Parts: sequence; C-alpha cells; structure tokens
Amino acid sequence: MAIPDPTTTAKAEADYFPPDVPVAHLHTINLGKLQANDAAEVQQLFEASRTTGAFYLDLRSGESDILPVLEDIGLVSKDLFELPLEEKCAYDVDKLTNQKCNGYKPIGRNYGGLARQRDGFETYVIPKNGILGLKNQADFPRPPVINAALPTLHALTTAVNSATQTITHHLSQALALPPAHNLKHKHEITMPSPDIIRLLKYQPQPASEQLLIPHAAHTDMGSLTFLFTRQPGLQIQCPGEGEEKGDWEWVRPPPDCHAIVNLGDSLSLLTNGMLRSCVHRVGQLPNRAMPTRYSFAYMVRPADGTVMCAPQTGQIPAAEPGAPVLTCEEWMERKYSVLRLEERPQGLEWMMTGQHNSGAA
Repeated sequence: MAIPDPTTTAKAEADYFPPDVPVAHLHTINLGKLQANDAAEVQQLFEASRTTGAFYLDLRSGESDILPVLEDIGLVSKDLFELPLEEKCAYDVDKLTNQKCNGYKPIGRNYGGLARQRDGFETYVIPKNGILGLKNQADFPRPPVINAALPTLHALTTAVNSATQTITHHLSQALALPPAHNLKHKHEITMPSPDIIRLLKYQPQPASEQLLIPHAAHTDMGSLTFLFTRQPGLQIQCPGEGEEKGDWEWVRPPPDCHAIVNLGDSLSLLTNGMLRSCVHRVGQLPNRAMPTRYSFAYMVRPADGTVMCAPQTGQIPAAEPGAPVLTCEEWMERKYSVLRLEERPQGLEWMMTGQHNSGAA
C-alpha cells in the first residue's frame, strides 16, 4: 500500500474534520522500535494501553509483510460485498459456526442505532483456524472470492500475529509479569483460537440523520483489534471520572502505513482491569453525510480454553470480589447473545462495554 503524499493527506483530513470537532490524540507507536526493545516506545505503548486503550501503530519499519497485502484485501472486500445478497446469505454466520467466526452478517441483525434497521453495516468474517488449517478447519465453507484470496489472508494473519507477540510481550514486561504469565503465551499463532479477519461495509446516511449510530457503542471481545481504514467515522470514548462516562472523540484515519489498534475485553480481563478495553462506535461527522464506508480488521483473541482472569502478581491487582471467571469461549458466547437481542436490558449494558463496572454478572 503506497504511503500518501503528506500534503494530500493533510488536505483530506482538513476536509473531513471541521475545526470544532473533538479529535482523539492517540499515541503513535512504532513497531520497529518495539521490536528493537526501545524503552521509550515501550513506555508509550504501556501508557496508551492503560489510558485510552487505543493507539496508532506505524508499520513502516517493523519486521512485517503486512503493507503489500492491505490494498489487496480492500479490493477483496469490495468484490465480496458486491455479490448478490442471496449468495452472501448462503454463508450466514449464525448458521455456519456457534462462535460467529465464519460467514456473513447482513445489515440490521445486531443491536444498533439506525431507524427500523438496528445496525447499519454488513460484515463478513474469516477464521484464523481455517486460514492456517488449525483444528482440521482448512475446508471451512467460503465463497470463491475468499478462496482465491487465501494467500493474502494468510500473509495478513502472519504479520498481525507477529506484531501481537511483540506488543503482548512488552505489555507483560511493563506489568512485571513472571515468565509463566507472559501474555504472549496466550496468543501463539500455532494455537487454535477464535481470531478472525473482519470485512465491514457501512451503508451511507444523509446528513439529516445525525443521531443515528450505525454501530452501537461497544468494546471488542478479544485482545487486540488491528483496524485498517481510510475513511472517518470511528469514535472512542474518553475515560470518565468514577462511574461517569467520558466524552466521545473522533479518530482521524491514519496514513496508509498505520493501523488503528485498540485493546479489547480479553486484555482487560487478563490483567484484572489494569489495561483498558476501549469503548468505541462508528458514526457520521456533524452536519455531514456518511458515504459508503469500507474497513477491515484483524481481531486477535486468546487461545481456546484461556481463563479470563489473572492472579495478583507484578503490577496486576487482585480481581474484584464477585467478578465472573469465564473462559474466552464463554465470554464470547455471552457477548454475542447481547448483540443479538431486540433491546438492550439495563442490567446487561456492561456486557457491551466490557467490565468497567466489575462484578456485574
């Protein structure tokens, strides 16, 4: 993926973001410096992971093969979503797997904010286990456009998992975890896990529908999400005081050589809340229509059977009394069950936004 001309990028950002729009000021973490054990870069990573739970990841100098494949995956995504609805629904995600790790979700199936449609996006998810042939899943059901793209999807999977090993290792070091509890051991690429590549397409909205949010506020259920997009729409919620919710800020689309990385529920649960699971959503800029929006993400999740809690060790505090102890699979099942509800019961709101009110069950 070519690195854009800085003047063109600056002009595009000025066009997208009016001066009075609150913008999130995220740390930019250099993957190459992390791989070289740069102490200042590791400290920035730790600070971002404890506070906002999100950061830009500069991939240019890292030991990564990810950049050449990003453009190809964007093209695969557009080709897939242009298929007839009937053909896409032949791979319905709710019918193919119980973990929602393979297949298509049409617009309106999840809880969301669009009038008469709930959510306003369609997705297609592709399993790591299938891409790498783990758990005898090499023959996972897939349309021809996904089958043809398997080498590209394999390259993305390998590159993201390499970056994940670097990030989780340095977070473990910063948390002073003993070797047996190093987070990277729960995210080995060769271990079966519910990782997915997620392709997304948001439907356009007119400027008049400002209060409708196509993707409701939520935290991701996994450990790390690597998001790739060139279009605006992502918002993150700032940390609030006590139980107060913070303000929403817009995330500028990064240069082509960067990913937006956010921490999910798993890393928060695996550190008893020491690391922050980022609350985010997708919407449209004030007084602007939202065009058709494409993005894709690699969602890293712990290995199968991982227990989502941690002993008090290093900088990790003791778990709060009464906090539920779940495996990765159990947490995913609970969270998906809330996503599919017709309405959001007040007592289950915490499931969408992680365990920020710990002890709820």
